[in-house]
Amino acid sequence: MDIDNISKIEHFSAFVDLSLKEFCEQFSLLLSLPQMTFITEDETESAEVNFNGIDYNISKPYKIGTLNEWDDNVPKEHNFGIVLNIDKANTDFNNTKLEAIANVIATNFNTDLLHYRTWFSNGFSTEKVHIFTPNKK
Repeated sequence: MDIDNISKIEHFSAFVDLSLKEFCEQFSLLLSLPQMTFITEDETESAEVNFNGIDYNISKPYKIGTLNEWDDNVPKEHNFGIVLNIDKANTDFNNTKLEAIANVIATNFNTDLLHYRTWFSNGFSTEKVHIFTPNKK
């Protein structure tokens, strides 16, 4: 997704004891997403898919603590980064939908999901500390 077409980027992190592939398979089923594309880099493996005006990017660094090295708002023990790039054309996306996605992730993976940043444009982002906890089933 071209940076000029992004209205905002939502950043989340969590600790989940799964491989990237296992996590992404469940994530895609939960959100009814098409198959993700997997990427391997020096410090991390990741997967992404663009669907209905949202680019979903999941990263799992090879070493615990890497996400914290990249952004000190992320707890050192978190091993998954989840980023939602929202396209400007996606005018239906709002906080209610964001919270619904976050609650589904936290509950399905039985983990606390940290929403730690919203990016609006180069040089302008808002740090957050919103923890989504698993709903009791």
